[in-house]
Amino acid sequence: MRLTFLGTGGVWAAPVHGCACRACDAARADPSRARAPASALLEVAGLRLLIDAGRTDLVERFPPGSLDGVLLTHFHADHCLGLTLMRWSLAEPLPVWHPHDSRGYDDLTKHPGRLRFQTCAAGDAFCIGPVTITPVALIHSRPTLGWVFAHGARRIAYLSDTRGLPDDTYAILDDSPIDLVVLDCAYPPGVPDPRNHNDLDEASEILAQLAPRQARLTHMNHDLDEYSAGSTGSLCFANEEETVVIDE
Repeated sequence: MRLTFLGTGGVWAAPVHGCACRACDAARADPSRARAPASALLEVAGLRLLIDAGRTDLVERFPPGSLDGVLLTHFHADHCLGLTLMRWSLAEPLPVWHPHDSRGYDDLTKHPGRLRFQTCAAGDAFCIGPVTITPVALIHSRPTLGWVFAHGARRIAYLSDTRGLPDDTYAILDDSPIDLVVLDCAYPPGVPDPRNHNDLDEASEILAQLAPRQARLTHMNHDLDEYSAGSTGSLCFANEEETVVIDE
């Protein structure tokens, strides 16, 4: 299994418009230090699945036929805005799996175009080709799902956006070893009100309980980049365009 980070930023990822902090200034001077909306591409046994779709360049990045489906964690704009362009493609239909949310995003589900929306429920596993996918509940301001991917004995868990994890989600994640956990971490320690996202201390506690073989932090805001560049102890920040390979 290969997971490539197409974006690792939160809604206040560097550079933030009007901000002159060190992280934002550095991102303007060096575009490689900027962060796009959090998203990833999972590739396994010829299958290619997009996780979240906040980037607005998806139609250029993924030609017709290059994706087998999209998995949305939730319907906030920074996770689904790119679908508003992809839906008007004349290519073959593209399935999109998502949590039940009657509000959705704008008129996406009312006027889906080429998109084929399919609602998922936490704990109800399903298969796409050779991959078993288990949606898990997350704790956020909108109905939100994480995704656990299994192929053979290997497992990857993608958990953004969330602050903490429900007990039922811990139970699913603890069922067997996890090779890679990708976890929401928007803020440095000590932020007075983290607002629906983990800070670094909270993310550290979750990963200590899950004990994955590898972990990456994602959905990072500019103040976290200013706090620490690259890594903090055993915690590793995901980098733009980084690929993590899980050997079969």
